[in-house]
Amino acid sequence: MPASRYRRKRSLAGVIAAMAVVNLVYGITFPLLALVLDGQGVSKTLIGLNTMVQALAVIVIAPWAPGLLRRVAPSRLMQLVTVGLALLFIVAGLFPNVWFWFPLRFVIGALTALLWISSEALINELAEEHWRGRIIGIYAAVGAAGFALGPLLLILTGSDGMLPFYATSGLILCAGIPLFLVQHARMAQHEETPTGLWAVFWLAPTIMLANVVYAAAAESLMTFFPLFGIGLGISENFALGLLTVMGLGTMILVMPLSWLADHVDRMGMLAACVLLTMVGLLLMPWAVRANALAGVYAFLFGGVEGMIYTLGVILVGERFKGALLAAATTLFTACWGAGTVIGPLLVGLGMDRFGGARMPLIILALFALYLPLPLASWYRGRQARHRRGEPL
Repeated sequence: MPASRYRRKRSLAGVIAAMAVVNLVYGITFPLLALVLDGQGVSKTLIGLNTMVQALAVIVIAPWAPGLLRRVAPSRLMQLVTVGLALLFIVAGLFPNVWFWFPLRFVIGALTALLWISSEALINELAEEHWRGRIIGIYAAVGAAGFALGPLLLILTGSDGMLPFYATSGLILCAGIPLFLVQHARMAQHEETPTGLWAVFWLAPTIMLANVVYAAAAESLMTFFPLFGIGLGISENFALGLLTVMGLGTMILVMPLSWLADHVDRMGMLAACVLLTMVGLLLMPWAVRANALAGVYAFLFGGVEGMIYTLGVILVGERFKGALLAAATTLFTACWGAGTVIGPLLVGLGMDRFGGARMPLIILALFALYLPLPLASWYRGRQARHRRGEPL
């Protein structure tokens, strides 16, 4: 194997392993902080606002990220950020106050955004087109394993005291270890240069908005699903267990689905995943109380919903190259931040106004507003292929 190819594979392995641990941290952080605040009697609206601030930081940091990635190797930046995050989570555990957590979570959100932007830029930079879907599928599967283990770890540590914060901080430091496998190189520069994030957005609005809606749904579920489940009469541990199974569904199903994405129209597949997720949300209040079927439901729901994000990353890499790829990846992450601002706030307000049992319907409404976009993009692509005489 040529040395350059070996370094490419080693770097891919290092980034994927590091992000698995970071996703585990995400999997434990959102339900942990929500449970701590709920135990203090904080309203769901204020919990949603607290989560929103962490996402708002993603939007603030996004315009600065492309220039930073041109000056600093993404893997080097990731190493520095993991150390900072580990310290901040210890501080969060020492001072569990909702008002103190507002500025603290803003900084956590900014640093985490740099991790996401750097990792996704590296993955798409290193992945070749003919196996892009499968490589990103592995990335998403390993990341989903982290999400799945997060709530499971929270079951083991509980949500009281400093233990879950110590565990989270230790895991963040572990995320930095695989990064020593990554070659420290700056992003490749091509001739084209982005004229601004808004210009990049209008090159692929359907792809970018996919991450807005997905993030709104995913972060709302991560934040409020345990509270939703408790309101339906299931235990906290059972609700956290279902979150774990959702993550396992993403981890396992994303691989065959990503293989499929290399062989079918990816925009059409995105529309299908959105539609199936809406069906899953409609069934959620019944399914989570269906005893043994609850686990099957959570597994399938997690796989289909998680594929929306994976298809977004694949489509970004398919559509953009070089300097535009760094800008598009930054914007894609900023769209995640926008979704996390919108989702927990709207869902928290909706749960306070209409009751906790309405959570799935509020999230379903967001997907319903988005669905016409991928359907229209798929139809236009199909018509264009037909005019060129290409297979449909």
